[in-house]
Amino acid sequence: MLLTINHTTNYEYNDNLLGLIQTTKLTPSPYNGLKIIEWSVKRNNKEGGVVFRDGEGNNIVNFKSEALEKTVKFEVKGKVETLDTNGIYESLNDKTNPLVYLRNTKLTEPNEKIINLANLAASKNSNLDKISVAHNIMLAVANKIEYVPYTTNTNTSAADSINLGKGVCQDQAHIMISAARYLDIPSRYVNGYMHKNKNDSEFQATHAWAELYIDKLGWIGFDPTNKCCPDERYIRVSCGLDASFAAPIRGIFYGDSDEKLNISVQTIENSAQ
Repeated sequence: MLLTINHTTNYEYNDNLLGLIQTTKLTPSPYNGLKIIEWSVKRNNKEGGVVFRDGEGNNIVNFKSEALEKTVKFEVKGKVETLDTNGIYESLNDKTNPLVYLRNTKLTEPNEKIINLANLAASKNSNLDKISVAHNIMLAVANKIEYVPYTTNTNTSAADSINLGKGVCQDQAHIMISAARYLDIPSRYVNGYMHKNKNDSEFQATHAWAELYIDKLGWIGFDPTNKCCPDERYIRVSCGLDASFAAPIRGIFYGDSDEKLNISVQTIENSAQ
């Protein structure tokens, strides 16, 4: 599938900032399901600094304010070709040992409800087939957590969300990661895009899902929000231990100001030439 992505993130401040430093993970690395034709990231119409690629394959670019600013606008424009790999992710740029992703964070620490969910998912497979267990976890999370926007925030943990019984894709991914790690399956958080096409899905555009490492298969994506493995509708951009590690934009500003955030995303399916 040929896709065009237009993604704008706009920050507005009620007073001039004295200084602002931002780190971005807005540029994907190519992998078996993604060929990058064009991709650019600009901040207030300017390119960033040197691109640093970490061991996870994330492309990291830093931006720094050189003058007083009240508006910061990131514009991502891309053209890509995507392939359906049945959820299997392979990349020569991914060099981190999967065992790293058995470590929990504040956002993924399991509570009793998550442990019960994990044990129930595992009990349905007497032969302990981990790929089947992973699918069981995905469906259990999808059925347990109602997708309700604006009920959680970036600081909501997996335990908080399962106690609420609702959340968004970030929360569903965190719960799946937490349950999988409890069962000793390396798991990580993925940020990206999901295109809405004829295979209609209610939840799309900027999106998040989980990847689990299955022996002899490697990394496989699981999307509890849509009850599927990523296909040609998905564009994988960044990953990490949780949402904070994989965040598209992180930063710190100096000054006394309130921040307002607005995000706009458009994915367009192009005809093959």
